[in-house]
Amino acid sequence: MTAHLRLASAGVLLASWPDLHGDWTAVVRPTLHEVIGLHTALSVATDALHLANRLATR
Repeated sequence: MTAHLRLASAGVLLASWPDLHGDWTAVVRPTLHEVIGLHTALSVATDALHLANRLATR
């Protein structure tokens, strides 16, 4: 099992669980704190990409 973040220009491997097969819902259960942290990190990354794109087109 792997977790990827796909962007328009590239993809990023977020995590890898090579021995995890089948129904993984009983194994991977993020806490609310982890979900909020991931959301915050993705929001910051998205804002940074938007800023970089704006600066590149000037």
